[in-house]
Amino acid sequence: MELNNEFITNFGESLFNIWTNSLDKVTASQKEIENLLLQAFTTQKESLEKIAGGMDFIQEQQKKLIEEVRDYVKKNVETVSGEQTSQTFEKWNAQLDEINDRVQQLTSTPYKESLNLLNQSQEQFQQTFKNHFEQQKKFHVEALNQFKTAQKGFTDLFESNTKMAFNLFK
Repeated sequence: MELNNEFITNFGESLFNIWTNSLDKVTASQKEIENLLLQAFTTQKESLEKIAGGMDFIQEQQKKLIEEVRDYVKKNVETVSGEQTSQTFEKWNAQLDEINDRVQQLTSTPYKESLNLLNQSQEQFQQTFKNHFEQQKKFHVEALNQFKTAQKGFTDLFESNTKMAFNLFK
């Protein structure tokens, strides 16, 4: 009778080990996918940040260039035509600044907004995947616990059936 209980225990443990090993392999695959996706999200976010930084750098360089050209022209106008003409040039520059600001708003604002929306979408997408992976981890633990309970029930049933069968042959 002891040999039978040992057989039942070994059979139950073997079944449990096979099942948990399979579940562990699936979990390891999911973890690898999670790492690859998170790496892709990080790379994409870095790229978006570089694009936004590049746009800001271009705008700064444009402003510097305009200021340098403006200062150079103002000095030449003052030297050649006097201060009265220089003041007219300054008024014209103020109007030019307004036009330039509007043009920059028309050209760069849509790109910046698109980048912001893309970045927000990417962050939401990343959070969705993180939530999914957390649910998978919970499922793994729950499935393991359910299998342990089912295995215990199976082992108890097998043991009681074995005892009944032995009692029939006594």
